Amino acid sequence: MIAGAAVSSLDDDDDDDGNTDSNTQEKQSFEIHSVQAYDGVSDDLLTAGVGQNGLTAPAPTAADPVNPTAAEIRKATIINQYQALQDMRAASGYGTLYGPAVPTKFATTPSAEGKVAGKEYLAYADEGSGQKNVTMMVHKPDNFDYAQPCIVAAPSPGARGVYAGIVTVGEWGLKTRCAVAYTDKGTGNGVHDLSTDTVNLIDGTRGAANDVGNKANFRAQGTSQMDLAAYNSTHPFRIAQKAAHSQQNPEADGGKNVLDAIAFAFYVLNLAENLQEKSTLTSANTLVIASGISSGGAASLRAAEQDSQSLIDGIVVAAPMINPRDFQDAEGVTIEQGAQKMFYPSYRKSWFDVITYYNVFQPCASANTTDGLAGRCAALRNLGWLNNGTLSGQITEAQTQLNNYALTTTNAIAQHYETSNVYAGFANLYANAYGRFSVVDNLCGYSYAGSDGNEPPSAKSVADLADDFQTSSGLPPSSGTYLINNNGNDGKGIHFRNSVDANDNRDGYLDGALCLRQLATGTTGVTIDSGRSLTGTELEHYRRVQDGINPVFASGDLRGKPAIIVHGRDDALAHVNFSARAYFGLNQKTKQNFSQLVYIEVKNANHFDGLNEAYRVNTQIPLQYYLTKALDRMYDHLKNRAILPNSQVVPTKPLESVAESAAERLPDIGSANTCPMTFSNDVLSIPEC
Repeated sequence: MIAGAAVSSLDDDDDDDGNTDSNTQEKQSFEIHSVQAYDGVSDDLLTAGVGQNGLTAPAPTAADPVNPTAAEIRKATIINQYQALQDMRAASGYGTLYGPAVPTKFATTPSAEGKVAGKEYLAYADEGSGQKNVTMMVHKPDNFDYAQPCIVAAPSPGARGVYAGIVTVGEWGLKTRCAVAYTDKGTGNGVHDLSTDTVNLIDGTRGAANDVGNKANFRAQGTSQMDLAAYNSTHPFRIAQKAAHSQQNPEADGGKNVLDAIAFAFYVLNLAENLQEKSTLTSANTLVIASGISSGGAASLRAAEQDSQSLIDGIVVAAPMINPRDFQDAEGVTIEQGAQKMFYPSYRKSWFDVITYYNVFQPCASANTTDGLAGRCAALRNLGWLNNGTLSGQITEAQTQLNNYALTTTNAIAQHYETSNVYAGFANLYANAYGRFSVVDNLCGYSYAGSDGNEPPSAKSVADLADDFQTSSGLPPSSGTYLINNNGNDGKGIHFRNSVDANDNRDGYLDGALCLRQLATGTTGVTIDSGRSLTGTELEHYRRVQDGINPVFASGDLRGKPAIIVHGRDDALAHVNFSARAYFGLNQKTKQNFSQLVYIEVKNANHFDGLNEAYRVNTQIPLQYYLTKALDRMYDHLKNRAILPNSQVVPTKPLESVAESAAERLPDIGSANTCPMTFSNDVLSIPEC
């Protein structure tokens, strides 16, 4: 263990930033856990030593699966994150249009297999309690260019750990000879198994919670009403997950975490072992790009909004799960897509509002697919939320409910999200996170545990727990940890998908979905204007969740920094109407004369490239390709003063529709067949293209 140095907090003294969490005023410190040098042959920063082709093969199994070494965990984690986050099919473009060994405009490929030699620094950032323990990592490639230094910030997406940032952004940064600053935003994959009382360390190894102490990635806490031991006796075999149960509302600090990671990168680059006789690197002489996808992209946008010390020069994000704040006037901005118009009230909704609405109706809308729930349709009709008497009519009605909620662009892909339990998983996790609930609170009757079919929760094996860091998304259901309805099996619990209501409908625990929904509406209804107002404990829970959402709203003020948002039109998690389009409209209306924000909307692209391969979806294209293209454009702008592209729609062609090559199906940003967007008189016009 190498002692770290104190890093002063990156406070934002500008009152025009929108909401920031009070924790941005805390003194922040970090401690370096490990420094590893990789030769670029046997092991490396980018591919864990297996190279571009090796990333498509199954990850190697540890010599002792019960006690894998940190090195074995790292290798397996990088491989598994690539396969989870990228479409690794050659037909989609992996290995030719994107991938570790594929050159970009400014990249020099270190080897034919894309391996990158260099140093890896792992550290925790914490305010002293050991409860936050935000994981940071810095990659300094051996060919880092001190003459033209650059840093790329790569916050991890979702609840994944820092190694996921390699896949999304780190790859481009390392190939461009930049240092890469990673952060897990305080949500990285941390598993506390309450039955064995074991936890993860920063490197994924596990130990007894009492022995590990503040070195744990995450240790769950009970409440004044119930401690962990008492909870374990009444709810055996349960799992606490960091992103859900840290009680820190980590998303509120996402922007700060990105700024801290950048500061940590400067610290590392200026260490005597790295700097040698070269000039000290500062924000004045180093190009810094904040990037990321999903919640990582949102964190980088909010970092730019909070960047009072001018650390960041440019921002490039894809599919950001961003929550724009309200407009100051009632009219806001009108969004036009072709002939369709969406007025401000239609999209004036938080991301949590949207995801909980999906979670009620999508299981029924997908009922004619393998993993849909016909029982959800019947249960919704019994409660009066659907009216049609036939299953086919109920499916159509549920889809209409979603379309009328301004979710029309996602019909083609949402069924696959439902199959992956995206909506139930995200709705439950974020409700817990926003409300700072403990694992013992059993919010809305949910918990996490191992499960087998219709049986009550069961213990995860030691090998399974050891594997979690390597394979899990950090957001159950994932890697053998499932979302449990605690009320099933006479109170012993059951996998939520197998829940059966009083009418014998396999409804996917509709009661739980409606409970999560009321945390968004404040009523017992599915919409704000239906049902009765909440009272008592229900009202308290609603207020806690809303109090957690308030500090994550984004101001739309990027301080005049050049920025590019890339978003897939078919995104069924961070829907364009409520995220990128709304944020771009907010920015243009409030900062139009000072804005350098560009919005690139990509047709036939969604939130999860990895699902395209997993479900053999040939109607979608890899959004990762366009994130890389946007990074090239930003780097060229910052380095060579090249003009940024205009906001536009890119009309891609899906794999199944044409016999053209991948390159022909994926037109470049700014090419002749893209379609320009316009913003005028508070109307954002987006062509169908």
